[in-house]
Amino acid sequence: MAGLLEQLDSAISDLLTGWNVYTTLLAVGILGYVGWVIYDTADADTHPLLLARQAQASYVRQPGESAVFRSPETPHGYPLRTGLAVKPAGAPMYSAGKDGDLRDIWRRATGEIPLEKGATSSGTAKIMTVFGKEGISEHKIEAVTKEIAIIGTHLKDQGAKRVAVYLPNSIEFLAVLFAGAFYDFSPVLIPYNQPHATLVDLLAQTGADALVAEAGSFPLADISRGAPALRQIIWTVEKTSRHMDWSEVPEGIGGKLDVSVWHELVQDRSNGTVVLPSDNKKAPSVVFLWQESVGKSAEIVEFTQQNLAAAVGALNTSLPLVHRLNASDTFLPADAFTHSYSLCLTLSALFAHATVIINSVAGPGVDLTLATRSIAPTVAVISAETAAKLHSTTATSITSGPKKLAHYLETRMLTAGRLPTDTFLTKLNAPARANIGTTPGKLRLVFVSERAGLNTPPLSEEDLSDLRIYTKARVVYALTTAKVAGAVAQTNIYDYRRGLTQSSKHSHFGVPLSCVEIKLKDTPRHKTTDEQSAGELVVTGSSVAGGEVNLGVNAVIRDDHTLAYV
Repeated sequence: MAGLLEQLDSAISDLLTGWNVYTTLLAVGILGYVGWVIYDTADADTHPLLLARQAQASYVRQPGESAVFRSPETPHGYPLRTGLAVKPAGAPMYSAGKDGDLRDIWRRATGEIPLEKGATSSGTAKIMTVFGKEGISEHKIEAVTKEIAIIGTHLKDQGAKRVAVYLPNSIEFLAVLFAGAFYDFSPVLIPYNQPHATLVDLLAQTGADALVAEAGSFPLADISRGAPALRQIIWTVEKTSRHMDWSEVPEGIGGKLDVSVWHELVQDRSNGTVVLPSDNKKAPSVVFLWQESVGKSAEIVEFTQQNLAAAVGALNTSLPLVHRLNASDTFLPADAFTHSYSLCLTLSALFAHATVIINSVAGPGVDLTLATRSIAPTVAVISAETAAKLHSTTATSITSGPKKLAHYLETRMLTAGRLPTDTFLTKLNAPARANIGTTPGKLRLVFVSERAGLNTPPLSEEDLSDLRIYTKARVVYALTTAKVAGAVAQTNIYDYRRGLTQSSKHSHFGVPLSCVEIKLKDTPRHKTTDEQSAGELVVTGSSVAGGEVNLGVNAVIRDDHTLAYV
């Protein structure tokens, strides 16, 4: 034993005697390499085989068509998702629940309908509004419920059946939307900031008999002449302008229009007891307008309550359980409520008791840095224009070699299937980050929408990969269209793959939501064969206005069963 120790001591002495700076560098290099291999061989966020074959194809296809593709949530042989699966208080766990509508979403937000077992919340959803740089106002759910009842009762008493909503994102917008379901009128959602002539045309085309709008946003005389069916106007007035008399009707219009002011109606009736109707008769539809840009002609689409409920229900379950919207989230709709994808995600956030932050500057191309300068969202929904602007602005700031190296290392990690996290290396040399929110790194999820056929900026897989690095959040890319509530399809939250399409093309759009199924019909240029599925995209399902729609865009189902433009 003593001889063995002496030999070991001699070997160590010989090693240390010959140690020099080259030996040190070699040892550090070996240890660094071993450490990097250990660090860089962590498991991917999801198994690669789950991304290799995503949507489920039907076993047979009809001549001139592709197979029918569905979400793995609702495989062939099972019914498509049709609603919210709302369960009243005390319902057994094994009950399926009803489809529900907007009334059930609001009852869920107020706490009247409980959350699923295991979910935690303070009791109700939260709604807040951002005013400028610093002003943030919280709206009590009880007070919003009272406004829904007061405005809904007023419009019902006036005999309104189609109420146009010409507002930016606001609490009044949501109040009118929910009031329509409770008080039997159809909200007509008109995109904001229209030229006066276009607004008059849209009111006439939709047959609106009442209008809720920001005070002074258009001349009453023009509206009175161009929309003869209009009988009632309700102005919403900012607090700084409430000293003025907004209920006055100009000469020559008297008798044609009844003008009221939102806050005055609420004040006059706020003393009495206000209760929302509890009847379960079928709620009316909601009308959306699909425009290429402000001032252009619009496609008018009516979604039934089931269309909207199916879309919200599918969006609720489209994410893995650990990443779904919950009561601890702060949700920012940075796209307009007049886009059904943004609105349905907002309804999904209310349904999950998340905190919803309303910002009136929301819309296509909004500056996300400015929109979040006084808040710290965890989830945001943005337009493709906003995503492209965010990518361009941040990418131009990467000029130094160390920043490019840091970006390359995080891109490499995404390619390996893992969302980058803060490490010792990123603390020494962090990649370029977008300045989003007051708490950097809090944002965890971004929804981006592509509007089919409206020439929105293309976002490639490389662009989406960069956005994940810039925002430190997962990114979901969705295909939306006029006659499908919510979205047609959206990407898997764990799909970080790159280099699968040309950089000048759109990224793929993942798999259909669980409320729809898709197929491709042959066109003269694109046909389905045994080798590929290509043609005009057709969508069928419970969130589709009319049940089925041909989108008029050519698409392809890739080898990994994801939807993409041709």
